[in-house]
Amino acid sequence: MAAVLLTSCNSPKESDLKLSDELLANNPGKALAVLDSLENNGGLDREEQLHLVWNRAMAHQALGMSLAEDEQLPEAIAHYRSVADKQADSYLLEASYLNWTDRRAEAISVLDKGIAEIADSAKRVRLMAAQAGLFEQQREYKKAVEVLSKALEYDLPKRESAILNYKIGLNLSLMGNPQSEYFYGQSVRLATENGDTAMACEFLRNYADYLSNNGQYQRSNDIYYQIGSMMPQVAELSAIQMAMAGNYINLHKIDSARICNEKAIANEAKLEAKGFSDIARRVVIELERCILDYENGKHVSYVDFSRYCDSITTNMQAKENTLARKQEAKERLQWVNQELKLERQRMVWMLSAAVLLLIFCGVAGYFYYRNRVQRLAEAEDRIDALTRMLAEAQSVTEEMSDGQEQKAEDDAFFKKVLLQQLGIIRMVASTPTSQNQVLLKRIAGIGEGKIQTDSLLVWSDLYRVIDRLYDNFHTRLTEQYGQLLTEKEIQISCLLCAGFSTKEIGVITQQSDATIYVRKTSIRKKVGASEGQDIVAYINGISSH
Repeated sequence: MAAVLLTSCNSPKESDLKLSDELLANNPGKALAVLDSLENNGGLDREEQLHLVWNRAMAHQALGMSLAEDEQLPEAIAHYRSVADKQADSYLLEASYLNWTDRRAEAISVLDKGIAEIADSAKRVRLMAAQAGLFEQQREYKKAVEVLSKALEYDLPKRESAILNYKIGLNLSLMGNPQSEYFYGQSVRLATENGDTAMACEFLRNYADYLSNNGQYQRSNDIYYQIGSMMPQVAELSAIQMAMAGNYINLHKIDSARICNEKAIANEAKLEAKGFSDIARRVVIELERCILDYENGKHVSYVDFSRYCDSITTNMQAKENTLARKQEAKERLQWVNQELKLERQRMVWMLSAAVLLLIFCGVAGYFYYRNRVQRLAEAEDRIDALTRMLAEAQSVTEEMSDGQEQKAEDDAFFKKVLLQQLGIIRMVASTPTSQNQVLLKRIAGIGEGKIQTDSLLVWSDLYRVIDRLYDNFHTRLTEQYGQLLTEKEIQISCLLCAGFSTKEIGVITQQSDATIYVRKTSIRKKVGASEGQDIVAYINGISSH
């Protein structure tokens, strides 16, 4: 109990895990921070640990982070695979984990299995879209289009249909297939009908890139102007102005290209000031500027751009060093946390062992005490039986009288003979005092089993006494049933004939009452007496016929 309390006191609050559940959808970064704090605090049981691993993997996937380091993820996936609302996510996470560990073929097979097992169409489409993404990574664009086309056959909301059409158009454009224009157009139309202008503009931008890559520079710029009219706030973005400048350069419209390039430079500077710099955009913008300077007969210089690259490199190195230090600190905390967990487990085991030892000692002590009390009680009963037999034997006179007391006197006489063989009567005769310590020790030794009665009793003499007192009972018994009864059973039958009680027989033969009852039952079966019938009366009745 103490071990359980110790473990439960260190368990994290379930509300913290529930908080991470709520944060996953809208703020996976914050959910990840909550999960890291839980792991560092330790004290998680297996269910809570699997919950933490699952949520952390979901956060990593949402943030586009690697899952290769999530070593416990396969166990968590197997644990949650049977949970209905997490089944689809389990296939997505497993495929993502396999993909991050460079096992894309296995990832695709896992998604195939998920697509076959999951009945919900929306969840199935999610798996199909993920599978198409893996095909796209492997540049198997045709397979990606086939999977996306099957997904498009389902009755889906306009937003999901728009995304699938866009992805089909993208893969077709990568194949150089002109049918991509139709799917790009479908994706823009569906997004616009759904009232999602931002999505429509994103699709248009990619469509414009496709047109530019295929030499349709003017059509591409027309699309960019369309985007500007739909969303004026994005018209001046450096990415759009940069693309338009490239189209104008290919159209040999240098003045228009320079205007777009200058806008791109100005907007990129604003983004860099806000911390949203992008080396790829900056490279293209600088390349276009150099082309335009050369075209206008100006001096071409790479100094500013080189300095920019140097600053980017320095910043990246600083970030890498910072990340390395953070990783070191995290690993150190994890190591300390692991040591604390091991120490806590050792304490729990030691405490559990101590509690079990105390319980074992208590139980053993209880049984020892109980058995000791039982043995003492049995010894006292045996001693009382011997004492009663001694009192009965001492009350017998040398001469026997006729009448109703004859049987009782015969029984008492036999007891006297038996007690003489046990060495009890002689002591009383030699030192007749009620405080005789030797007598008491003798009686106690027999009662407690320390003095074996088999070594003292001469049954051949006792059998002759039985025959003399009880009409040849022993002789009749052995003649009739000597082949069936054991020596112990013959002894018990003779003692019963002499009026010994079950308790007294147990004392003389040094057996328990239960054993005597079992032997009496065995005697009845062998001689043919019914259950509960008096053995002596039955034998006497049989012998008299």
